[in-house]
Amino acid sequence: MVKTARAGEILREERGFTLAEVMVAMTMMVVVLFALHAVFDATVRIFDLGGDRLEAVESARLGLEKMQREIRAAYPYDAASGYDHLLWTAGATTTGAIPPPDRITFGNDLNGSGKVDCPPSPAPASACEVITYGVYRPSGGSTYALGRARSRGGSLQAVVGNVADVDGDGEALSFEYLDAAGSPAASEPQVSAVRIELEIEVEGRGQTLATKVYLRNRGARG
Repeated sequence: MVKTARAGEILREERGFTLAEVMVAMTMMVVVLFALHAVFDATVRIFDLGGDRLEAVESARLGLEKMQREIRAAYPYDAASGYDHLLWTAGATTTGAIPPPDRITFGNDLNGSGKVDCPPSPAPASACEVITYGVYRPSGGSTYALGRARSRGGSLQAVVGNVADVDGDGEALSFEYLDAAGSPAASEPQVSAVRIELEIEVEGRGQTLATKVYLRNRGARG
């Protein structure tokens, strides 16, 4: 015998959601969507920050490697020019002066002559085959950069940006001049290696890069 459902039972089974249930469901959905958006936004920010920092570190690493290659290939100045040492202190004409700890100038054979020429004035500055590295603030910039100049008295040109004093010692770029035993050199002729430290900062996060360069032409003379 088939039981027939009453009309009231059919109506109760076909009822939809109440307004309160719909509002609760919508509220929960909005909360979940906002949570997902927050997670997605944080992920994008972290990815962008990591990408910027990685790019800055890689740029600094390339700049450090460039500086390392050029210092390693440094030549003594032509003795006829009055300079016969590898690492030059501005204004010095003696071989005993240790270069400053925050800037380096050295001879580099730019014309392929096998020696480094640096004729005194009135010869033009471009005739002096020297390279200088130091930190400066580019015109109109708010941050510092590692700069390179390719002549006597030439202006520094940016090689690496985001240079900053990370460890608070007052120097974002520093050079330590070492003798053959790895100790601080007492005079320029004793220098056989240069330790370079470059500090950069991206989005408040600092990174220090360091390397040691051995002067392969230490014994050569022009």
